[in-house]
Amino acid sequence: MTSTASIHTQARGLMAGTAAILLLLLLPWLGAAQADAGEPAAWTLERNDSRVILLGSIHLLPPGMAELPARVRTLYDEADTLVMELAMDQLDPVAFQREVNRLGSQPQGGSLAGSLGEARWEEAQALAREIDLELALLGNVKPWLAALTITQLRLAQLGLAPEFGLEVQLTGLAVRDGKPISGLETAEAQIGLFASLSNDEQIDLLMQSLGDAITLRDDIDMIVSAWRSGDIARMETELLASVRESPGLYEAVVVERNREWLAPIEALLERPGNHLVVVGALHLVGEDSVVAMLEARGHALRRL
Repeated sequence: MTSTASIHTQARGLMAGTAAILLLLLLPWLGAAQADAGEPAAWTLERNDSRVILLGSIHLLPPGMAELPARVRTLYDEADTLVMELAMDQLDPVAFQREVNRLGSQPQGGSLAGSLGEARWEEAQALAREIDLELALLGNVKPWLAALTITQLRLAQLGLAPEFGLEVQLTGLAVRDGKPISGLETAEAQIGLFASLSNDEQIDLLMQSLGDAITLRDDIDMIVSAWRSGDIARMETELLASVRESPGLYEAVVVERNREWLAPIEALLERPGNHLVVVGALHLVGEDSVVAMLEARGHALRRL
């Protein structure tokens, strides 16, 4: 059986050189040292002897917020199984990093500067220097991998750590307690989403990542306050709206993934017991959310 320490090591390995394990566009759900008291938003759907709880997550937290909110801990304690975007106890960091390097490297003779073009390259360099980063140090990577790497570096600058994220903590508890863990997708599929973006979409992601990295320190408290208090209207108007500014990125990383998750979530209703499903919080708000899609398929969801 995998130990909690081993899970933390795996998480750190996945974060080395890439923030891909965060996903959800990397920017919205990062954690804060202070947050309003409240109840993170969750929904339930039931059929016969089966109960599925959908809980939005924050993927990273600083040590000052290492304790799980009371609602999260209660939902975990009541759950018979834990379902997340990834089955984190089964991740192979070495194989994953190898795939990241394969998909994220420029073809022979290519460069990050060449992908962006002269004007965007100059703009990106200027933004990167505002967070004390020289883009040339990233090497010849594709724009999507540059975006993820920049986000990871900025998170490290701000002291946020994956071992205090919601999924890692819940995985550690489930391993300790012997609760089954499963994933809605694979790490390879996640990184493949970014690699499949067009060059223009990758550049949009890179520029958005650079811009958000500059303001991230000031934005963190607002972001976590909305999550902790379950303010889904604020999440949608202040956070999801910025994601929609890049339609291709929004479709690939949010909408398509939400659609892919419907079948495995519905399959849980065929299995007796309580099933806790934990996904990035922005996947549960808005007209294209998992919640909205399940309701459109005839399921009656109740917000807790």
